[in-house]
Amino acid sequence: MNKMMPLAVIRHLRPVNDAGATHYEGVMSGSWFSENLDSGVLEFGGNIRPDWQDGGRMGAKTKRKVDRWTEELLANSAVMGNLSVRLDPTRCDYDVEQDEDGDYTLTLWSGHLDTAVDSQSRITAINRAARNPVGSFDVHTKFATRIWIADDQLAARVGSDYNTRGDKVNDTAAKFAYQDDGEKRIARMLLEQSPHLGVENVEVLKNTVSASSSKLFAFNTLTQAMESFWKGEPTSPSEEQSQAAFLANFWDALVAVRPEFGRLGKTERTSLRGTSMAGTALSIHGLIAVASAIYAKELDPTAVLTRLGEPVFVAGETVDYFSYRNPTWQRIGALVDANGRPQLRMSFQSRRAVAAELLNRVGLPDEKIR
Repeated sequence: MNKMMPLAVIRHLRPVNDAGATHYEGVMSGSWFSENLDSGVLEFGGNIRPDWQDGGRMGAKTKRKVDRWTEELLANSAVMGNLSVRLDPTRCDYDVEQDEDGDYTLTLWSGHLDTAVDSQSRITAINRAARNPVGSFDVHTKFATRIWIADDQLAARVGSDYNTRGDKVNDTAAKFAYQDDGEKRIARMLLEQSPHLGVENVEVLKNTVSASSSKLFAFNTLTQAMESFWKGEPTSPSEEQSQAAFLANFWDALVAVRPEFGRLGKTERTSLRGTSMAGTALSIHGLIAVASAIYAKELDPTAVLTRLGEPVFVAGETVDYFSYRNPTWQRIGALVDANGRPQLRMSFQSRRAVAAELLNRVGLPDEKIR
């Protein structure tokens, strides 16, 4: 084999020990990834994620992640962490030599690096940002990168551990710790400003509220509702603050009509679960849609929300509007029959259905939500 013309020379590496073997870590620029993808020194392949095993056709979740990373890279504000590429010693001819400074140089004579271990989504985003015609991504951005010296068996083992071992921080805890868009920041300000909410009445560590808890909802529920149904579209910190103040006033008016959306004792709160839509995640989504409509039309929440306190009549009997006994909730698919007992149907469609129903109830129908 002719070793006069190496395919790649990767300098300034340091050895690390992991998974019972020696690998190498260095610092690669954004242009390094795009240039080596062009030359074939780096190829996408071998990744264990199903999205990357079907010709690179990303599913919706992966596409959202890649798009988000690409946008953040274009703004030069992305959090990328440590990246990984793999060198398969059974398919590559390579040398690793230490220089007089103590660094190591990897010379690749044949074969290629790939993404069998990890990082294909992030490297895809880097490549897209580097090629984006906007040209705002700094291609000299440096990324900590590990070159795994791993055959297929070890690559599969490491990739599996990367993706299954350990628990990621749940969405509620992550979103409460840091808000990366206007809707989430407004949700955090609402939680802090409203005397009816606060960390005492909103779960900020887990995605769900315990059945025995007195808390109203999880913070993730509120951020999801804001992202889905709040149409304020704030463009500055002052607008975010103004919209949060409006929502705090809205919540005052809401609790005056429906105390269930404020602070309750454990006995009161738990007695509502399984019997009333009031306080459920579905109702929070619906109420944010109502708040958004009131805000857009510059109406008085106190005047609009009174209808939520009015009962409905079922077979000649007066029934609370939010009660499971109100057939509306089953008619729109928010409640389903589960072995003779009503059960909430938590889906995107049921969230939209409840939002449309609450808007209609207060006299602010929105055909776009139906």
